[in-house]
Amino acid sequence: MNADFKNLIIKNFVELMQNCDVDKLKEPLIRRKLFTPQEIDKIFQSKDDRHNKRLFFFEIQEKPNAFSSLVDALHETSQTDIIHLLIPRGVKVFNNPVWNNNDEQSYLAYVPVNSSSTALDIKIRYSTDFMDTPEYNGAIEFYSSKSKKRGRALIINNYDFEGDEYRNGAEVDDKNLRELFNRLGGWDVDHHCNITAAQMGEVIKKFANNKTNILYDICFVIIMSHGAKMDNDTIIHGIKRADYISVSEIHKIFSNEQCIHWASKPKILTFSVCRGQDLHLPVIQRTESDSLQRTNTAHLRRAEEDTLTCYSTISGYKAHRDFYRGSWYIQLLCQTFMNHACEYPVDTLMMKVDQGLKLIESEKGSVQTAEYTNRGFKRLYLHPGIYFEDNQIKRYFDN
Repeated sequence: MNADFKNLIIKNFVELMQNCDVDKLKEPLIRRKLFTPQEIDKIFQSKDDRHNKRLFFFEIQEKPNAFSSLVDALHETSQTDIIHLLIPRGVKVFNNPVWNNNDEQSYLAYVPVNSSSTALDIKIRYSTDFMDTPEYNGAIEFYSSKSKKRGRALIINNYDFEGDEYRNGAEVDDKNLRELFNRLGGWDVDHHCNITAAQMGEVIKKFANNKTNILYDICFVIIMSHGAKMDNDTIIHGIKRADYISVSEIHKIFSNEQCIHWASKPKILTFSVCRGQDLHLPVIQRTESDSLQRTNTAHLRRAEEDTLTCYSTISGYKAHRDFYRGSWYIQLLCQTFMNHACEYPVDTLMMKVDQGLKLIESEKGSVQTAEYTNRGFKRLYLHPGIYFEDNQIKRYFDN
């Protein structure tokens, strides 16, 4: 454990001995592979509970990268007072691939707690009318999204890596996303956690080639894991140290050549991963690049189109993650979608996600910029809460 974090434990040792329920921490810390079951049994073998607790706090200080796992386990077991004792102003961490880097200080980033440490409460603002009409969009092309079967979502979340650090807070993202799609109405969610890169490839192909896709309006894929930049591509790690799948491979899976059941339908591919090792530090002067116009070839079916690819950070940089509320990006995505999907198209929602990121800065001075690329993607409204059937607007939920 980093010396600064050891000092926090030593400084608050009396209060920890009096108020921390270490018995509740056993299972979460074993699951996070900080201790083995045998090590826990050895620590707690005495009949003297006070001795066991003292030994526990001594032993955890000797574990590398232990502080983040300790705080996350305290959060999981609802020992919020102990967290605030150790971290009066709160701790947030960024999603740093931990292989080849065992420096705990580089893994943790402190930020002021300007928001609650309570996880996001998903409450959806529902649409009252459909906006996929010429009246709303004028000459801008748009997708139809009125079906009762609104969409299929694939969520892959890797957080428990073999021989490597647990992605603390990632389970919060998992819960938020599943709750979001459940409450939007009309979404079927295919969900996978802690799988290898080979398994990710198989899962993605199976999802993309499902014949029932033709019944749905929208395809939404969200992958959360460790990632990196390689040869001008973004790679996403499976739970094994060395394996990965690239974003370019995933694009090919969803191309019109390989993915006929989603052809001409909107596909949103979202990657909440690091894309490099650099911290993104702000500059005093900022410039914006001009957008490029493209020529529309409406009479041809292009190999790749109808795809919006979204990244939590720009190429070369890390993405931040919070112990309590999940990653900055997924938290803001859920918050933006639940509040504004009833009034804005998806590309605008992604702009608003980045506007939210612009307001967050870590105590180390690092910031985060989201990115998305449009490959022939038209205007898309999610229309939460409503669908069109029997020539009338109907609601998924009574309230």
